Amino acid sequence: MKHIFKSLALLAIPVAVWLAVFIAFEPNNYFGLKAAASSTQPVARVREYQADPGRCLLLGDSRLAHIDMQQAAEVSGKAWQNLAFGGASLKETLDLADYILDSGNEVDELVVAVSFYTLNAHYNTDRFEQLEETLQNPLAYCLNLEYNVNALTVLLDTVRGTPDAVETGEWGPADYIGDDGETLPLHYKLYVYPQNLIPRCENWALSEEFARLETLAARCRDVGVRLTLVLPPMADNVRTEVCVPFGIDTAMQQDVLPRLHAWAAEYGFAVLDYEWENRPDFDDDTQFFDGFHLDEVHGLPQWVDMLFTELT
Repeated sequence: MKHIFKSLALLAIPVAVWLAVFIAFEPNNYFGLKAAASSTQPVARVREYQADPGRCLLLGDSRLAHIDMQQAAEVSGKAWQNLAFGGASLKETLDLADYILDSGNEVDELVVAVSFYTLNAHYNTDRFEQLEETLQNPLAYCLNLEYNVNALTVLLDTVRGTPDAVETGEWGPADYIGDDGETLPLHYKLYVYPQNLIPRCENWALSEEFARLETLAARCRDVGVRLTLVLPPMADNVRTEVCVPFGIDTAMQQDVLPRLHAWAAEYGFAVLDYEWENRPDFDDDTQFFDGFHLDEVHGLPQWVDMLFTELT
């Protein structure tokens, strides 16, 4: 029997070491032991909300996920909590909105980002059920391969002294050379970005989830939550090379936006459209990191000023 206990004790040592390392370096602050999460993954954002629910909330994809919340507070005069996360589909965003409104926590304001890309029926990721399970089961979180890889990455970055990645670029001559060696009119990341969108957008169709926006608007009105829908800006080459060729611009401007504005009039919410009707006068080549994401130094802060001034 003693031999069995000794064997079990020896087996427990590597497990304990792994668990300690995992908890120390997992970037989502799942266990609430750090000042803040270093990740913008959905589990990090929702865990933060569970620990300290804010009353003015941002929901959407990566275009809102990297907003400087201190800047947002300074511009608007109120504290915001960011629940946007990379790759969020319309369904995931609306599921999260329902989760918040079902939580029983006080909510004053919801800012929900949508775009032609997330309104596309062919962009339909659905991770919310798995997310809820992970939030309720620490063991499932600890045993998840993706989160273990994330923790290992943070550990290696810490050992190497690798700084956090920021989506910005001081583009030089090498950034304007194409795969064929020819000089490009835009920096490479921006120039090739539309090609990444075409497979999902060439058969664009309006998602069935679109109708849930009206349901959300009615619910927010009924419970006294101020709702704002935001369409973030896109670079011109996304519009000209993706939206125009596949008729997305026509669908958005002749069908989707009129319906959003009609709902806004009926339910009393705002639509801030920087994608079609009110695109900021940005220089795409210097202020966009790629076709969707503003440069975090040269573009995003300027848009944050615009957005939160209008929200105020």
